[in-house]
Amino acid sequence: MATLRLVPASGSPVEVKGDSALVGREPGCDVVVSDGSVSRKHARLERRGSGWAVVDQGSANGTFLDSQRVAEAAIQSGQEIRFGQVAFRAEFESDDDLAATMMATPSPAVTVVASAEMTSTPALGAPRFPARAPARPPVSAPPPLPKAGPPPLARPPATAKQVPGAAGSLPPHVPANAPPRPRVGAPPLAPVGQIMAPPVSGKKGKGPIFWVLTGCCGCLLLGVMLAAGIFGTFFLSTQAPATAVQTQLVELRRGDLEAAYNRLSSELQAQLPRDEFERLVQEHPGLKDNKDATFWSRSINNDKAKLSGILTSQSGERETATFELVKEGGDWRVSAIRVGDAASE
Repeated sequence: MATLRLVPASGSPVEVKGDSALVGREPGCDVVVSDGSVSRKHARLERRGSGWAVVDQGSANGTFLDSQRVAEAAIQSGQEIRFGQVAFRAEFESDDDLAATMMATPSPAVTVVASAEMTSTPALGAPRFPARAPARPPVSAPPPLPKAGPPPLARPPATAKQVPGAAGSLPPHVPANAPPRPRVGAPPLAPVGQIMAPPVSGKKGKGPIFWVLTGCCGCLLLGVMLAAGIFGTFFLSTQAPATAVQTQLVELRRGDLEAAYNRLSSELQAQLPRDEFERLVQEHPGLKDNKDATFWSRSINNDKAKLSGILTSQSGERETATFELVKEGGDWRVSAIRVGDAASE
């Protein structure tokens, strides 16, 4: 018959004799494994013909063959057997005899429990102008200049009052009361007593509706920024308690009940033994196989905090949950856990 040896990662191998052996944390077990992830009576090793099989005894953290959680399965030489977080390599005394026996006799079916991993109206803001600009007042043309006659044959002698070429003197053919001749390219002169309208610029100003809408948008943006600042401050103040709860849920999903139990407050640990805490975790998939946790209600008051929300398991079951926390030694610790009835997603 083949003898089963359990070879740990470090240390001496354990030789299993007899037809069955009980593996667990209790001192009375045939194979004692002192680890917090191993249940008191974790699994049983049974001889089946020339081979061996492992049968889980309802352990909290499960029994695994090559990372596959099983309830009952045949063991082959070289496979990894893991009880909770403690792993061994299975070895038989005679691999050739065992292989021949297993080929002749079909191995029992493996019962897998679960995987190990988890308009015409103008546009707003446009200025309103009249359809047509008012007509300019008529500008009368200057009186026509008298027609110049032929130049005189002889100029009169110059006098002291009128010197040819002197300032203020007029040519002899231009009357003294004649209006000034306009310059070439200059705008027409307006009659005396009449004001010319300034030219209408093509640039349009912004109307009152534009400034009203601009002010409203500015006030709305300011309100959104203020609300975001208030929400961000509140979220940061409750981030530390939420992180503590999320860390405990990760440890429960990983099967590290010891670390998760140490996150309870000292007062709650005195009221809730570790076995009762383990039973509570096993009864609620949202704690044991947690996939997601959403806390829509958060409150904090000095050294106390409260989180309420939904826990979702790997299978999609949802449970309402409330965690109360208290600050001990600078760290947030869970002082109360209330988990409601599970509801299918």
